[in-house]
Amino acid sequence: MKKIILFVFLLLFTFTIANAQNVNGDTLSVEGKKILKVWGSHYERGYATGYLLGDKIKEISENYFIYAFFGGNSYLYESTRIYFLENFQIEEKYIYETEGMIDGMIEADIVLFSDILGRDIDANDLQLSNAIVDLAALGDFDPDYEFGCSSLSSWGGNTILDPELSGDLVITRNMDWTPHPAILENHLLVVHFPSEADEVNWLSFTFPGLIGGLSSINENGLCAFMNMGNHNEHPNAYTFHPIFLSIRNGIEVYDYDGDYEIDPVDVLAAIEDNYQLSGSIIHTANQQHGLVIECNNQNGITFRDDNANTVIPTEHLAATNHFRELYPPASCYRYDNIADSLTVSSEIDLLRSWDLLAGAAGVSNNIHTIQYAPTLNLIKWSTAKPGIPAYQFEPTIFDTEELFTYNTSAYPHYFQNNSIMSVSPNPFYDSTSLSFALPKTSDVKICIYNIKGHKIKTLLSKVMVQGNYSVSWDGTDENGKKISSGIYLYTLETINDIYTKKVILLK
Repeated sequence: MKKIILFVFLLLFTFTIANAQNVNGDTLSVEGKKILKVWGSHYERGYATGYLLGDKIKEISENYFIYAFFGGNSYLYESTRIYFLENFQIEEKYIYETEGMIDGMIEADIVLFSDILGRDIDANDLQLSNAIVDLAALGDFDPDYEFGCSSLSSWGGNTILDPELSGDLVITRNMDWTPHPAILENHLLVVHFPSEADEVNWLSFTFPGLIGGLSSINENGLCAFMNMGNHNEHPNAYTFHPIFLSIRNGIEVYDYDGDYEIDPVDVLAAIEDNYQLSGSIIHTANQQHGLVIECNNQNGITFRDDNANTVIPTEHLAATNHFRELYPPASCYRYDNIADSLTVSSEIDLLRSWDLLAGAAGVSNNIHTIQYAPTLNLIKWSTAKPGIPAYQFEPTIFDTEELFTYNTSAYPHYFQNNSIMSVSPNPFYDSTSLSFALPKTSDVKICIYNIKGHKIKTLLSKVMVQGNYSVSWDGTDENGKKISSGIYLYTLETINDIYTKKVILLK
């Protein structure tokens, strides 16, 4: 395994502005790549994003979305906005998040006025930008701008010979959009730490202002990558939902379909709960297998797994921009190239997965290349520069445990240190144990809190000597009464620090 990047905080923003909102966000830079960590409610996370990245959000909104895709045509933009507001329905949580983003931008003194529109950009504009791929079905965008993408997942017998994977899954993804200076200069990785009881930590490879699941991974090892489909016919009139936000629901909501499994079916269920306007192909996977979801307005939703493979060996899944189940497969040179390479040899390791997708499906407008191996906590991420596609660059390597770790003393109930403590099983039904190591003798206090910060139970409070320990919790409060299912927090307080670990109780 290559080196793991150690995060160095460049800025720490956790303070209270006079008469204003807490800014629950940190910005980091790793090998030149911008990372934003935000925590709290949807509004609080939106506010922090707007406050910290408001100038970039304005740049993407006006220069990329309004000017490039709508050709600077304010009439076309405003008429599309009216269509969006009349025909799309967005959950309140995302409305609050975009409203928080605007409020954060205002507090950061960002000028919201758009010269093209002749008015201030507002939360509705941010919501509209998150339906950018859905609106492609209307055919009003600049035809020179395209959405592409391709991906390959491999597991089982195809990865068994890789000593690191040992049969577990690896997925590599090319995100291919027509390059534009505004996005080439604003690659962004956002890590969310929700305070909502039914949501889990997740991350998104994105651009400032886009809050949905274009390329997303949650802390339970579930990922989803969105590709554009090749059929955007839309004869059916429904109330629509942006596909980015449908994917986000499947990734961010804990066990979306309620079957006690965190798996690709959660993403499928989240997409099935809404109607789509345009055609989309979503490649989703966890540690053991992948699923490709195909949907559009005309034919609805279907999916394929490796059992549906015809020209690719089993225990692989490839996705490009052509439906293979929703419609009869169309010719796609990238899919054919992937199939040809896997027919020659179906064995995959981390390096070959990256190189195979680059060679078979690498295109000049490749903006992001991402590789994810859930059981290795491994992410590789390359970003494009003007004239050079992302896959040609050496990737930056991340450890997901590092990414999903808070590092701010100003919000101690969310501070986590995975090398000090672990919770197993998690989620749990009857009981779970917190294991931890003390480097020296210390006063130790271990408590259980709910997600709102209210203490449920004190498990331990005494002086303990150096060593390794384990403390169990049976899901009861101070009075021995069983509490309701949900997300709770273990806190381990020593003489110098407070560490926190999230745990999920199921019934």
